[in-house]
Amino acid sequence: MALDIEKEIKINFIAIFIVSIIYGLWFLISVESWVAVNNWPYLDPVAGRLLGSIFTALAIISIKAFKEAEQWEKIENIVLFIVLFCLFAAIMSIYCHITFSLPPSNIVNIIIYVVFAILNIHIYLQKRK
Repeated sequence: MALDIEKEIKINFIAIFIVSIIYGLWFLISVESWVAVNNWPYLDPVAGRLLGSIFTALAIISIKAFKEAEQWEKIENIVLFIVLFCLFAAIMSIYCHITFSLPPSNIVNIIIYVVFAILNIHIYLQKRK
């Protein structure tokens, strides 16, 4: 039994909130600990905190979108942004994984980006019908 699209949208935004707030706050508060835990070969505290800011903003926007999920016109651009962000992030994560020999923890990031890209493409195409 398939969920109706509005329920899928709400579940999607809750999942995005959870993942984004975890990454966002961790990067904002202590990107250094994330680098240490994941054995990441690079540390750029400014870029890491900027990424944390983006993820935290995405978490906040996803809560707003969750509340407006029944009104496609209000969330269409948010869904499109998530699709594009996740596609570009997945492509660059794969490229960087190969080029810079990143640790296996990067595979988790790639999986998260691909899953959210596919889910949001599905939502976008369903609502555009």
